Amino acid sequence: MFPLSLKWKYILGTTTITLLILGLFSWQNLKIQEGQITSDDRERVKLISQIIKNGLITMMLEGRGREFRMFLRTLIAKDIEEVRIFNLDGKIISSSITSEIGEKIYKEDMDKFHSQSSPEVFTHYKRGRIFYSMVVPIYNEPACRKCHHDNSRYRGILDVEISMERIKKRITSFRYQMVVFSLLTLIMLSLCLTLLTRYLINKPIRGIIETMKKAEDGDLSARFVTRRKDEIGKLSTSLNSMLSELDFARREIIDLHNREYQRIEKMASVGELASAIAHEIKNPLAGISGAIQVFAEDVPDDDPRKEIIGDIINEIERLDKTVRNLLSFARPVVPNPLLTDVRSMVERLVNVISNKAENQKVDINIIINSDIGNAYLDPEQFQQVFLNIAINALHSMPHGGSLDIVVSKDDNIIEFSFNDTGIGISGEEMDKLFKPFYTTRSSGTGLGLAICKNIVEQHGGTIYVSSRPEFGSSFKIKIPIREQDNGQL
Repeated sequence: MFPLSLKWKYILGTTTITLLILGLFSWQNLKIQEGQITSDDRERVKLISQIIKNGLITMMLEGRGREFRMFLRTLIAKDIEEVRIFNLDGKIISSSITSEIGEKIYKEDMDKFHSQSSPEVFTHYKRGRIFYSMVVPIYNEPACRKCHHDNSRYRGILDVEISMERIKKRITSFRYQMVVFSLLTLIMLSLCLTLLTRYLINKPIRGIIETMKKAEDGDLSARFVTRRKDEIGKLSTSLNSMLSELDFARREIIDLHNREYQRIEKMASVGELASAIAHEIKNPLAGISGAIQVFAEDVPDDDPRKEIIGDIINEIERLDKTVRNLLSFARPVVPNPLLTDVRSMVERLVNVISNKAENQKVDINIIINSDIGNAYLDPEQFQQVFLNIAINALHSMPHGGSLDIVVSKDDNIIEFSFNDTGIGISGEEMDKLFKPFYTTRSSGTGLGLAICKNIVEQHGGTIYVSSRPEFGSSFKIKIPIREQDNGQL
């Protein structure tokens, strides 16, 4: 079954409701009209009966009684079936049908005469047809008594029968007219609704759908233009506004991708250049360091040059560290995961930084869940990651504080958290924190966290930071448990 469109749902729904209302109205109107027609015909029977009765009395008083039969024949119309007069014994003494004079009247007519307190119209069946009948007494007036020498109350009883065929035809005709009117109304309504929905709903919605299809195909410059101020107009305005925003966002993304691509290309070039320079610097730097250390051995401790030589050695070590960081960033080493005791690795880190932490009055707390055992990691690389984050935490607490190192397990993820109470990091700084060569310290290279991020991602993990200025920072590292761990961490 095919789904109906909004247009046809609206047309069918409106037409159905109209059909129900129109049908109810037509049915009610038909009943009222049928009642009115029936009431009018009953009054007509009474009127005809009264005319015949008055005509008979007038003719009798004028001595024209023999003309009454002719008068009856002239009254017979298509719907006036019979007119007769019978006496109290039920014998027909005059009739529009000559052949029934002298016969007995129908028992039903006689019973009606005796049972009714006043003349009323009633219906009865005869020869498979329905008739209106009215039995009217003809009173024996004083003038009649002089001629007929009869003191009885009634001179006779008038019986008028009118066929209901005309009424049935009128009702049938009215029903037919109502049906035709209802059908024509529905047809006209359906045509009007079809044209209206086509113009007001179907056409603009089709235009909106076509515009959205173009947008889906990549043409975000497509627009649906309309002058309407109704809901369709508001919808088109919202659609065009959304497409404009999407088009702008797409251009921004493309521009961002282009800038990022250019940056990556530059970084790649810088990395290659840095790698080449680092190689050129590393060996001479090692030679200079060795020569200075030999020279330092020949200088007495009380010689003023001893302090200068120490500064030179420190700067050489700093340059050597920078060169090593450049090489690590430009040419990352492929991890060599080994089954590593996580607790021992963390404790080894604390041993390395404990003296510096003690000097700065920083308390270090280790919290390792009991279900943490061994994990497949590159211990050397992760020692570098942990040391870098811990040193940064100590730098953020020059006047003391606390550093909590928490290791936990959640499903198939092992999480390392470094939570400090230092000066915190601003939102602007966090956006650039893991970018190469970004640093907030004059002595930093800006490569430490970038290298940490590379190492973590090479292990299939993630690293992220949350911070509040003046309240501290939290670095979290999540590493998935490898399948070859055999259930071990």
